[in-house]
Amino acid sequence: MQMLNKYEELNLATYVDGKKEKMVFEQEAPKEGEGIKELCTQMCDSLKNPYFNLYHWCKGELFDIEAVTNALTSKEKLHARIGQTEKKKRSTQGDLDNITTGKKTATTLFKNKNDTGSMVNKIEAVSK
Repeated sequence: MQMLNKYEELNLATYVDGKKEKMVFEQEAPKEGEGIKELCTQMCDSLKNPYFNLYHWCKGELFDIEAVTNALTSKEKLHARIGQTEKKKRSTQGDLDNITTGKKTATTLFKNKNDTGSMVNKIEAVSK
């Protein structure tokens, strides 16, 4: 818009001998703000870049995907920790069963029936 206005001011004015009624943008408007120059300026100011909105929409979608990925990763880590805890609980329960029945294994070799109380407490603590 500014380039067309400068063109008219510099070049076209010489061809119409500086008469405003023959110019495109410099014609006098019937009412204030209704001239072609003002209307074009208002139109240019009201236009918005659709790529700006598209950029922010895409960025928001990428953040959403990243959030879902982070949530799934956290869920997998939590399930892994739960699995480890359950495995530890089963191992301790097996050791407790071996001690109470009197069987000797590599893990219960140095434990005796007095250690069963602490093992039960350990199983209950893991269960919570």
